[in-house]
Amino acid sequence: MKTHIHSALAVAVAALALTAVLAGCGTATSPSASPSTIYPQASASATGTLPALKSYLTSAQDVLGQVATTVGQLPAAVQGMSAKPDSSWQSSGAQLDSIATQLGTEASALAALQPPTALQPVQDAVVKGIQGAQTGVQKLGAKLQSGSAKASARKAQIQAEVDKYKSQIDGLTQQLKSALGI
Repeated sequence: MKTHIHSALAVAVAALALTAVLAGCGTATSPSASPSTIYPQASASATGTLPALKSYLTSAQDVLGQVATTVGQLPAAVQGMSAKPDSSWQSSGAQLDSIATQLGTEASALAALQPPTALQPVQDAVVKGIQGAQTGVQKLGAKLQSGSAKASARKAQIQAEVDKYKSQIDGLTQQLKSALGI
């Protein structure tokens, strides 16, 4: 999986370099026509033109910024929990459920973006990872809300699980940012 992502990253970097070279082609006396497509155009996909690539990069940065903000809320959601199960656990569960819903929306927004072909595998892996973490956060939130979390599930364990999801999503978004050259 890692080598697949590294291969996709190498292809993405090469594609971005090609875009920069093609954008700079031509001279003052005979400018070349800008390339109409660098990547083949699918029915509803981005055309691959430099403006389409810039648009994708801007949109991806916006979504990744939203994901970072949402993930930043995870530790605070469980910080106010008391040491033993009580209503503060249910409140934390409700906050985690809300965060999971936001993560789902953001994963869908990222999945809806149409990257250059070379970046598609990286974007797909990041979306899948965010969705996996979202499911974990949602399950933990439901467990806390329902009261099925026993006293044996200590606050520290729950906080560690939340930190694991935060680190996982942070790593995934950083991976896509690196692939995009952000």
